[in-house]
Amino acid sequence: MDETWRRGLKPSFLVKDLGGMFLYYPGQALVNRVPGPALDAFSGAGGRLVRLLGDTDMREELQAIYAARSMPRPEAEILADAYRLTLYNELEVLKYPHLNPATIADTCVVEGREHLDAALARGKGAIVLIGHFGANQMIMPALGHVGYRMAQLSAPPPVWAEILRDSRTTPLWSKVLERRWQLEKRLPVEHVNVFRFLRPAFEMLQQNGVLGLAFDGGGGKKWVKVDFLGRKANLSLQPAQIWKKSGAAMLPTYVIRAPGERRHRVVITPELAWQGTPEASYQAFVHRFEAWVYQWPEQYLHFLSMRRRVRGTDVQPFFDDYPPAAMQLDPAEAEERLRRAGEWREG
Repeated sequence: MDETWRRGLKPSFLVKDLGGMFLYYPGQALVNRVPGPALDAFSGAGGRLVRLLGDTDMREELQAIYAARSMPRPEAEILADAYRLTLYNELEVLKYPHLNPATIADTCVVEGREHLDAALARGKGAIVLIGHFGANQMIMPALGHVGYRMAQLSAPPPVWAEILRDSRTTPLWSKVLERRWQLEKRLPVEHVNVFRFLRPAFEMLQQNGVLGLAFDGGGGKKWVKVDFLGRKANLSLQPAQIWKKSGAAMLPTYVIRAPGERRHRVVITPELAWQGTPEASYQAFVHRFEAWVYQWPEQYLHFLSMRRRVRGTDVQPFFDDYPPAAMQLDPAEAEERLRRAGEWREG
C-alpha cells in the first residue's frame, strides 16, 4: 500500500480493488445464484457507492456529448444508469463459465442474424465491428453458443497492468485482471491478442468465420482522425486495414440492455459498404455508431471516462480536446509501453 501511495495512485483504487478481489474470488459463487432483478438492484446501490468516489470524468464526458444538443433525459438519471450498468456488466463476467448453448437465450437475444447469415453466404467471412458500448463482450457467447465460429481481436486483461503500471496498477488489480482473463477464456471464441500476430484473425475470415473487433481501442501504429460526437477523434487504422485486406463483410453491431431488462440485445445492423478510403469508411461507420450513443449515452460513458483518464499514457488521445494530463508520456514512450505489453505471455 505504501508503494501505491508513493506513486500517487488514488486511494479510491484501493477501495475498488478490494471490492474486485471479493467479487472475482469468493463472491463469484454468490453472484451466480443471484437472479437478474436482484443483481440489477445491487448494481444500482453499488453504482451509487462507486460514484461517491468521484464522477468528474464521466460527468464532463456526458456534457461534451451534448454540448450542441439537448440530453435525452436528465443528467442525473443518465449518470446513475451509467454507473449501474457498468457494475452490472462487470458482475456478469463472473457468469461466463455458466453460459452455454442451453442457457444463452436467457441472457442474450440476437437481432439481425439475417445480415450475418447473408454475409457468410458469400464465403469471405464477416466482421462484426463494435465499440465499447454496453456489455460489448456479450457478443461472444451470443454468437458462439448458437453455433457461429468466431474469433475476437482484443487485449487480454493482464496486459493492462503493464500499460497502466505507473498510473493505475496495484498488486490487487493485477490479480483481478488475471482472474478476469481466466473467465474470458471460458467464452466460445478464439481470442486473438491485438498486440501480437494477427494471422489467426485473417485465418478465421478466410475460413468464412466471424471476427469481432472494436473500432475504439487504444492500440495501433497508424491513426486516422474522424468527426465523432461533435469532436475530433483519433482511431487506429487497424480495423479498417483488416476490413479492406480480407474482403470480409463489415456489420456494425451493438449490445444493449436497459436497467431492469432481463436480456441483452445483440443488434447486428445491415452491412456497411467500403467507401473508397479508410478515412471515409471509418467516418461512415462512426456516423452510424454515434447515433446509438446520442440515444443511449449511459451505455458508452464508462468507456469515454476511462479513455479520458488514460489520455496521458495513450499513443494517441481518443479526443483532441482533452485537458492536459497530470502525467503525459510522449508518443515514443507510449509505443514502447505497448510493445512491452505485446510481449506478455500467459504462464
